[in-house]
Amino acid sequence: MYMAKRSLDQMIGLVGGVIGLIFGAIGLFLHKIIGSISVPESTTMLLFSLIGLFGAYLVTSRKKDGGLIMIVIGLAGIIALPSYVTIIPFIILLIAGVIARF
Repeated sequence: MYMAKRSLDQMIGLVGGVIGLIFGAIGLFLHKIIGSISVPESTTMLLFSLIGLFGAYLVTSRKKDGGLIMIVIGLAGIIALPSYVTIIPFIILLIAGVIARF
């Protein structure tokens, strides 16, 4: 069976994107249950996480471009969503993007 070789930057980017998706989904769920988290923050986090996952996927064929996408999304997530919980996946994406670029 053929298994694709994954690089360190791609694996870290995938982890950051998946954590962002999980946190965004939990945020939407908590909003539906108790209304404590704003929906725009959760949907923005889901959107940024999906774009970060695209950047992690793109690292396989176009390493510099995928790294740039992860850096931009990491910075945008840190600036747009300055909460302690939501900042974790974007720091991970930022690290993956820096590894991919340099």
